Amino acid sequence: MSRFLEFQDALTLKKFGKDDLPFYVIISRLTKNYRLHYHNFAELSLVIEGTGEERLNGKSHALQRGTVSFLLPNHMHEIVIPPGTALAKYCCMFDLNIVLSDGCDPIVRNQILKIGSELPSHYDLSGEQLNYFSKLMEDTFKEYNSDQLGKNTIIKSKLSEACVFLLRTVHSQGPSDPGISPGRPGIVMDMLKYIHRHYNEPLSLSKLSETMDRNASYLSSLFKRHVGQSFVGYMHALRIGRAASLLSATTMSVSEVALEVGFDNFRTFSKVFKEVKGLTPQEFRRQSEQ
Repeated sequence: MSRFLEFQDALTLKKFGKDDLPFYVIISRLTKNYRLHYHNFAELSLVIEGTGEERLNGKSHALQRGTVSFLLPNHMHEIVIPPGTALAKYCCMFDLNIVLSDGCDPIVRNQILKIGSELPSHYDLSGEQLNYFSKLMEDTFKEYNSDQLGKNTIIKSKLSEACVFLLRTVHSQGPSDPGISPGRPGIVMDMLKYIHRHYNEPLSLSKLSETMDRNASYLSSLFKRHVGQSFVGYMHALRIGRAASLLSATTMSVSEVALEVGFDNFRTFSKVFKEVKGLTPQEFRRQSEQ
């Protein structure tokens, strides 16, 4: 079976990093399916017209006016658009550190990091809630496309407000529909979900096999057949993708980045980074600063 999961690198988008802020917002108009993928930045979107279906980390929900989706880095999703129809939405892509800065309320920080696991990744807004959130997105879009003094400060503020607003709706709206099976190979999808949630922890195929109570050789073969690369290769690509984001968008030292993405050995991190990106971490950072 062909590969069904793609990586989309937001760093390659010309819109990303406008005015030195790792953020962009567009109005995206979809007329066809958007296949299963992940990226190394957070994504916040609001459907403004049309219908469809979205699958977040293996669970499905309807898309309609007022649907908000909030994905953390490396969460998996795809969008299905019915033939002959279209869907329009505000789409924000940003480095999560914008809202998880040192000044972030620790309680809010912990709640944001639970999105997609203990807290829902999507919300269906209506009435006053939808009007309020729509205004937030509209103002953020206008600010991003303006040249006014302090625009980045306003964008950060609006983005933080949007995140807090969604967290507050959890208490008033309750958890989202658990969804239905997306029809992907179940074991592989379970593996991917686990990897994406624990990629920055000590993780090996043997540990994964113990967690899933399956033979390691069987999981290795199944994973490569459906995903298109080995477990180790996939883990390296996932970790290095996140590392590249941190090197580009933060002032963290290279050693700190290595630990953050799951490497406990700096030399191994540097070696793998160069294999994946063709540059050392230091060279990549210098290039991203140009």
